[in-house]
Amino acid sequence: MKGTLARHLTVQLGQVSRSQNLLESESTSDNIDADVDDKDFILSQDFFCTPDYITPDGQNILNGLDCNKDNIPCPKSPEKLKTLRIKRKRQDDTLLDSPNSTLFDQPILELEKDTFATDEVKAEKAIVTGSQKNQSYVSQSAVALRCRVIPPPCLKNPYLKNASETDIDPFGNRRSKYSGFFPALIGGDGLSRYHTDFHEIEQIGDGNFSRVFKVLKRIDGCMYAVKHSTRPLHQDTERRKALMEVQALAALGSHENIVGYCTSWFENEKLYIQMELCDHSLSIKRSSHLFTEGEVLEAMHQIAKALQFTHEKGIAHLDVKPDNIYVKDGVYKLGDFGCATLLDRSLPIDEGDARYMPQEILNDNYDHLDKVDMFSLGAAIYELIRGSHLPESGYQSLNLREGKLPLLPGYSLQFQNLLKAMLDPDPVRRPSAKELVENPIFDRLQRNAKTK
Repeated sequence: MKGTLARHLTVQLGQVSRSQNLLESESTSDNIDADVDDKDFILSQDFFCTPDYITPDGQNILNGLDCNKDNIPCPKSPEKLKTLRIKRKRQDDTLLDSPNSTLFDQPILELEKDTFATDEVKAEKAIVTGSQKNQSYVSQSAVALRCRVIPPPCLKNPYLKNASETDIDPFGNRRSKYSGFFPALIGGDGLSRYHTDFHEIEQIGDGNFSRVFKVLKRIDGCMYAVKHSTRPLHQDTERRKALMEVQALAALGSHENIVGYCTSWFENEKLYIQMELCDHSLSIKRSSHLFTEGEVLEAMHQIAKALQFTHEKGIAHLDVKPDNIYVKDGVYKLGDFGCATLLDRSLPIDEGDARYMPQEILNDNYDHLDKVDMFSLGAAIYELIRGSHLPESGYQSLNLREGKLPLLPGYSLQFQNLLKAMLDPDPVRRPSAKELVENPIFDRLQRNAKTK
């Protein structure tokens, strides 16, 4: 009997000593874990609010006790820890009840309410308190999301008739609150649409404000011309002025003698315009090729049809010159509507190259803008005939504006008289685009076309 009691006492003392050793070892590990840096703690399971509900409590202790396991009750899983919700206040002391209440709100933090993560909770509170003071910071992702939810404003196209109904901005009140962030729509160093959609082949043209590139569109395998501004358009007035060309092209629509317009977009504060790719402009061939009367009549007739179509839409080009006359498959096309305005003078007037402008424009007389295009077309045809640039000043420039042309050997008197009529100093006596298209001098062109 004494031997049996002694053995039971020895077993119990051994269990107690083992339990103490295990508890001491766990307390030592707790002290070590409490001293670890934040990097190690981030990897812990408690930080992510995901307690272990699979492993029973005291599993290592129970396995270490040398006793009858049949009589050990089934261990219970730990209770789910309560979480502490920290709500961030706005400057107007209104609480945010939901992380998704508004796009620019900071997310609500959920942390474990346990003694082990007390320091981390205090640190998170300090971060939230500091962020309350810095209200000017808004993440780029939030700005991008806001811009995707609220689209850019709908601009009114002044070249469209009865376009007043399109000047509606349903997001005007909401957009004004974030007006400071909307330059991100036009700027930014994100993924380039130009380089994503197109493969740049070569530069085919340049000017004072833009450059033109021959590109291959990746998705359809066709060639296009993409024109973009050479410098960023920081001011809203600069962007609206650059958009005038896009709006004029869109309002005109399709015509066989006007360079086709595809689409446009802003990227890195520059305007990109995708257009039809032509073979060349007349400015490329003017130094090496002298045009015959039949060739200049063909160019004059087709560009006159383009101007007739443009004037019927109530738009004046104001920059007709060989540089802006293009050729594709033998068809002449008028392009570059960067100076286009309305015939009723309701838009600002920005005249083009002064070498092709009549005297009334230089005198700020804008009563006959359609006849300005007719003078410019006549000056462009005269430049093609002479095979050299028109003078910018001097007596030759003055004679041109007065309609005094020298005799043109190799050209019929009917053609020379028509050219002088187009260069008449009185805009009223110049033919309109419609009258020019219907001139009998082009009948022989039509007859020659039928014979071919």
